[in-house]
Amino acid sequence: MGDCAETRGVEALREELAFCDAMKPEWLLAHEGKFVLIKGKELLGFFDTLEQAYSEGLKRLGNTPFLIKQVLKEEPVQTIPALQYGLIRAHT
Repeated sequence: MGDCAETRGVEALREELAFCDAMKPEWLLAHEGKFVLIKGKELLGFFDTLEQAYSEGLKRLGNTPFLIKQVLKEEPVQTIPALQYGLIRAHT
């Protein structure tokens, strides 16, 4: 993989993403729509807002990588109009 910041970010959270994917079916039953805070394979809590999860992550873990992800059945598709219409370009 390349050495861009996004690639390093995904690599740093590989364990958290795998844990989240494995636990998602269970979490959907009781926590759909909540934001989950994960470090490694440790669930640190569910929160009503992204801001609450982020604040708790900083308080408990400091300035280290941790994952916050909303528990949803389907991942939303993100669009970037400026990229879509050629106003900016993505370098891969």
